[in-house]
Amino acid sequence: MRRPAVDDPLWLGQYRVLAELARDETTRVLLGSGPDDRLVALTLAPRQSAEAAALSAVLEADPDASTPWWAQEFVPGPSLRDVPDALPEPAVLRLAAGIAADLTRLHSAGLAHGKLTPSHIRLTSSGARLIARATGDDPADDVFALGTLLAAKSALPEALRPCLAENPADRPTAAELLEALRPSADPWPPAVEKLVAERTAELAQFLDGQHMPLDDSVIYQVSDTPPPPRRAAPRRRNLISALALVIAGLAAWIAWPDPPAPPPAPPSPLTESGFLVARGHPQYVTFNHDGRLLATANADFTIDVLDVVTRKPVGPRIGPFPETGLPGMTFRSDGITLATAQVKDNQFTARTWDSRTGREIGEPLVLENIDRGGAWPELSPDGSVAAVPMASPRRTDLWRVADRTRIGSIDTPAAFRVSAFSPDGRTLAVYQWDGHSAHTSQLDLWDTASLKTAGKPIVFSESEPICCLAFRPDGRTLITTSAGAGAPPQVRQWDTATHEQLRPAFSLAPAPAYGEMREAYVFMASAGLDEQHLLALAAGTVTVRDLDGQQDGASLPGILSFAVSPDRKTIATTTGSTADTTVHLWRKP
Repeated sequence: MRRPAVDDPLWLGQYRVLAELARDETTRVLLGSGPDDRLVALTLAPRQSAEAAALSAVLEADPDASTPWWAQEFVPGPSLRDVPDALPEPAVLRLAAGIAADLTRLHSAGLAHGKLTPSHIRLTSSGARLIARATGDDPADDVFALGTLLAAKSALPEALRPCLAENPADRPTAAELLEALRPSADPWPPAVEKLVAERTAELAQFLDGQHMPLDDSVIYQVSDTPPPPRRAAPRRRNLISALALVIAGLAAWIAWPDPPAPPPAPPSPLTESGFLVARGHPQYVTFNHDGRLLATANADFTIDVLDVVTRKPVGPRIGPFPETGLPGMTFRSDGITLATAQVKDNQFTARTWDSRTGREIGEPLVLENIDRGGAWPELSPDGSVAAVPMASPRRTDLWRVADRTRIGSIDTPAAFRVSAFSPDGRTLAVYQWDGHSAHTSQLDLWDTASLKTAGKPIVFSESEPICCLAFRPDGRTLITTSAGAGAPPQVRQWDTATHEQLRPAFSLAPAPAYGEMREAYVFMASAGLDEQHLLALAAGTVTVRDLDGQQDGASLPGILSFAVSPDRKTIATTTGSTADTTVHLWRKP
């Protein structure tokens, strides 16, 4: 078991990936966690086999993903192949009873396992469990495989020898074998108990304290037919077996004390409240004005518009757009019309779309000779105005999108420019830096009606180039995030009326080294779900911070981007993984 690698999927459907359990040349098995904190085993294979469709133990599957996957209940505990020594007869009988019970449920559904090997058997504190498969043709072959497997671990007890009969008709069925074995209260040998404890401790390192206890999960639900009734053991035998179990357990505890429990994880400041499934792989998202609709910009340069209440697409997909520029997008004030901004080469295009029909509305705004060197166009929150950095000479032009009318220009001669509109669109924050590491940079606030600045510029040191600007909903506070190479990003908060800093800066997670930089490393801070908190994204992890920068609760890893609903009650997040079509929704507990 190991942590996910950098290029591993962070989510598969609604399941968050926690660790890698196993892999071979064609298949990987990951440990995942569902919205209800249930642990699942996620199998990734080049093609989805028929067994995933045959077993109702499969909780969810995506056969159309770039790498097909399916989810099953996770069974904790070491596999039988991890037990190096021969087992005593009581342990073999207990092992056989657990396997026979799961085979009985599988065979009663008309299926056969087909690959009964030590790696498919899990040993838990309460018995043995069988990992689900359904690739076999004859249930009698499963019984023969059971006998062969157990014969390799010990001299085969008398009750199990018929499993190896040469004629399949002479072998007992799994149900008959289970009836003959009867339930066993004999404990595992101390070596096996130690393995179970070690695996439980190892697994706990990958959990965050929010999951269900690591008890024995039911992995087969392939039939509503209950297993055959078992004979009740005499009461005296039960008492003797229970006493033996207590004594053996006490001896194992003395010989192998439990490993120290990991410290409890801090409670999460966010609780997952649901998810939406897009038709593409969402990279960025935005809400409309009432929070009912959510638009996703996907990895294939298309846009999906989803209804947050019904969790269904509103209309057909919009796009695809040119691959050289992922479209910016925002909803117009009617809540239905979507405005998009796209860049191809040195051309900027702004369009409006009816999200219900996917049809373009009116004529596009097309501008040539834009500056692609160190700047990016910006749409106002209602999509009515575009701020477009131009080249030769360098400036920022403001245009009305609907009638393709130029409002005016702002003098922005620097090579590197970042801009952001205030929530009401009346102010445009413009940050400029000439790109020289020994030079300072500055930020001005421009009135979009008069195209004049008010107040003195905000000046930043040469070691603190700004990468992100965000306003609070009332427009009175501007939040800046820096991204200096090799230095921890700094978050600062400014009064937009006085241009004075409101609080001392605080740091986010440090940026990775240059050779480790990836697209997923985005740094930004924005307004949170209330007036006393901010949301910060640093190197793929979202944290909730108070206004002084102190983290509130656990972090939320595996995030490429997020958006906050207008009512400040919901956060939508994306992972950016091309194996994930899910937008996850979060709320305060």
